[in-house]
Amino acid sequence: MSMTSFFWQKKEAPVDVCIVGAGAGGAAVAKVLTEAGLKVVILEAGPRFNPGQYTTWRPDFEVTAPHVFDPPTPARDRYTWGSKRWFNYTRVKGVGGSTLAFVGVIPRLHPSDFRLHSGEGIAVDWPLTYDELEPYYTQVEQLIGASGTDDGNPFAPRRSKPFPTPPHPWNCGSQVLKKGANKLGWHLIPSPVAMPSQPWRGRPAATGCGTCRFGCLIRAKGSADVVFIPAAEATGNLTIISNAMAHEIMVDKRGRARSVIYFDEQGQEREQPARLIIVAGNAIETPRLLLLSQSNRFRRGLANSSGIVGRYFMEHLAVFSWAYFEQRLDAYKGIPAGGVIHDFYETNPAHDFSRGFALEVNNGWQWPISVARRLPGWGMKHKQRMQEVFGHLVGLGSVGEQLPDRRNRVELDRRVVDSYGLPVPHITNEPRENDRRLIADIQQKMKQLWDAAGAAELVIEPTYTPGGSSHYMGTCRMGTDPANSVVNQWGQTHDVPNLFIADSSIFSTGGSVNPTLTIQALALRAGEHIVAEIKRGQL
Repeated sequence: MSMTSFFWQKKEAPVDVCIVGAGAGGAAVAKVLTEAGLKVVILEAGPRFNPGQYTTWRPDFEVTAPHVFDPPTPARDRYTWGSKRWFNYTRVKGVGGSTLAFVGVIPRLHPSDFRLHSGEGIAVDWPLTYDELEPYYTQVEQLIGASGTDDGNPFAPRRSKPFPTPPHPWNCGSQVLKKGANKLGWHLIPSPVAMPSQPWRGRPAATGCGTCRFGCLIRAKGSADVVFIPAAEATGNLTIISNAMAHEIMVDKRGRARSVIYFDEQGQEREQPARLIIVAGNAIETPRLLLLSQSNRFRRGLANSSGIVGRYFMEHLAVFSWAYFEQRLDAYKGIPAGGVIHDFYETNPAHDFSRGFALEVNNGWQWPISVARRLPGWGMKHKQRMQEVFGHLVGLGSVGEQLPDRRNRVELDRRVVDSYGLPVPHITNEPRENDRRLIADIQQKMKQLWDAAGAAELVIEPTYTPGGSSHYMGTCRMGTDPANSVVNQWGQTHDVPNLFIADSSIFSTGGSVNPTLTIQALALRAGEHIVAEIKRGQL
C-alpha cells in the first residue's frame, strides 16, 4: 500500500472479527463466531448471487449457465504459471465461494491421512488426528443434510452418526459401472454428497437435474451461502461486504494483526479494523494476500518467518476419461456424482509409489453441446458421430493424492497485475516422480474398469489435466514446528497470534477425497477454539 493511499482511505468501525472470504471455510467459521455473540464482517472479493441469476431452467442453459460466475473482467482473476503445461486454475469468487459451483462430493479424509510421516515415513503428520476431527465432520454433515451410506464400503472411516439422508439412486450409467466393479472385486459405493435425498431443515430434496456446477436454483445443494451464511446472518451479528478485494493485512507495533485494507466496489481503498482476522480465501489467494502484506516486521510476507508461505502447493491428480456403450444409458440423468471407489486409497507395498487415489463416476457434462464439443470432427461426420454416441457415454474421474513438494508453490508475479493493479499469483505445480507413477496406475485401473463394464470403446483416453481437480491445498500448512509450518492445529498462525486461516491452504497433506467437508470441519473446530480463547482472555 502506498503512503498516499494510507492517508485518504476510509476506516470502518472496528469489529470483533474480520473474515476474508465467504466460501466454505469463511462461512462456516462465521456461523460459530456470530452464534457466540461476536460481531463479524466478511470481506468477499466477488458478488452475492441469488438463484434468480442461475439459468439452468432455460433450454440454452449449456450456453448461458457456465458464465453466471464469470468475473466482470478477465483481468480480475488473472494468474500466471511456472509449470511446463498450462495450469487450469478454476474457482468462483462470490458469497459461497467455489461451493457455488461444486458438485457436492463431501467424503471424509481417512485416519491414515493424518499420519503419513509416522505411519509411512513420507510427507508430514497433521497436528491433529481423525478422531479429533470426527465430531466436526458429523456436525457439517448434519447441517447440510448429507446424503450417503457406508453399507458395502469396507474402507469407510469410523463415524459417530450415520448420514442424515439416504443415498441417491444409481442411474443407468452407474449401474453398468457397478457391475464392472463387482466383477473385479472392487467396491463402487454411492458418493457422499451435499445434496439431501429428502427434504432437510427447510431445504428441498435434490431433484437430480445434474446442473450443480451452475448454481442450485432450488437451494437443495448445501453450498456455503445456503447453509452457513443464513445461520450467521440470523444472529444479527454478521455484515457481508461483497465485491471487496482484500490486498493487505496491517499489523500494529506489537506485530499483531490490526486491520484489512481492501478495494470496495467502486475501487476505493478502505480499512476494516478488527480484534481478530481470519483469512479464508483458498490455497492460492490466501498465500497471495499474506505475501502482499509485507512490512518492516514481516519483510517476506505476513506470518512467513518460516519462508514457506506459498510452498508445498498440492492439488488432486485429476485424470478424466469417457467411454462408449452400445446400450443407451443417459448418464446425465441424476446427480453428477455417480459413485466412488476407494479400493486404491492406501499405499500398496507392491507398488513403486506411495499413497493412492479414488475413482469417481462422473455424470457431468453429458448434455448435447457438452458432448459435441468433446468429439473431434466437423460437418456431417461430426453430426453422425453425435447421433451414435449421445446418451451412450459414461465418464470417470480420479482424485489422486499428490504428495507435498517444496518446489510446487504459489508466488507473486510482480510483472503481471490484475484489474486492481495487484501482482497476480504465479502457480508452479509439476507432477513429480511419485505423482507420475500414480497417474499411470490410475489410467491402467480406469481401462480395467471400462473393460469389465463392457465399454465398446474409449472415446477419450484417460488423461491427466493439471488444475482440473479444482482441489488446491497446502500452501500455509499446519504443523507443530514454526520452522516448517504456518499455522498450528487450530489454524492460528505461529507468527501472529490473532491471525487465523480457515481454508484448504492449511492442509498438511491432501488425501484422496474432495476437500470441502474437511475445510468446513476444521473451520467449525477453529471457531469453537477462538470463542473459548476469547472467553479466557487469550485473544
